[in-house]
Amino acid sequence: MSSTVTPGQPTPIGRSLGDAAPVRPTDATPPQGMPPVAAPAVAAPAPAPTPAPAPSPVADLEPETPRRRAPRRARLYIYRVDAWSVMKVAFMLAVALGIVIVCAVGALWWLLDYSGVIATLARNVDEVIGSGTTTFDLEAVLAFDRVMGITVVVAALEVALVSILAGLFAVLYNLTVGITGGVEATFTDAV
Repeated sequence: MSSTVTPGQPTPIGRSLGDAAPVRPTDATPPQGMPPVAAPAVAAPAPAPTPAPAPSPVADLEPETPRRRAPRRARLYIYRVDAWSVMKVAFMLAVALGIVIVCAVGALWWLLDYSGVIATLARNVDEVIGSGTTTFDLEAVLAFDRVMGITVVVAALEVALVSILAGLFAVLYNLTVGITGGVEATFTDAV
């Protein structure tokens, strides 16, 4: 099946080649990142000159170069925040921070124990504080289960306090937005 269509004959989609507007250099964009490929040099017979189609009034109205639209911007003011949604988000972030705190303290305790810092510190404290009859066992005070227990309690308090304070600050923001006007946020569609 031949895919060549001569001028004046309809194409497979029903248009004829004579109906098309002339192609300008700005109509096609070259592929990005690929070097240009030179067309093979083939001696082809010179085509017979064809009369140029009459310019249409629609083609004259189109600009020669495509214009880029400036990015749109919208300036909005946050007039009210929902205290419950702020508390939920703050709770989730505080839980994540609590997990980070527990993991960091566990890793730090393991590093100090593995390097012998806790044992050396316990000997030094026992020499300074302890007497001939009493001893102070710092290693028992800094045992892993005790340190991690205190860390979990601190992380739980952090989760509760951050959640409650975030909700309280949301309520205070809603009360003061009438005086301050709210927080201005600028949104744009530019990338």
